[in-house]
Amino acid sequence: MSLESHPGTWTYDPEAGAAYIYLRGPIPAGGVARSVSAEDALVNLDLDETGTVIGIEIIAAWPGPASL
Repeated sequence: MSLESHPGTWTYDPEAGAAYIYLRGPIPAGGVARSVSAEDALVNLDLDETGTVIGIEIIAAWPGPASL
């Protein structure tokens, strides 16, 4: 098993109250084969066609005023 290094990025949508973490860079249109919801339903994992997690969506309001 080897570890891979990929630059991660993230976005936050204050209207939706959701953050998205891109684990392997930008995801092209159609790049998410399926999404899996965590048990608490506040976290969704996006997987590619091989089942690799490529993004994480966290649905929760930002704590306090956003200072981005």
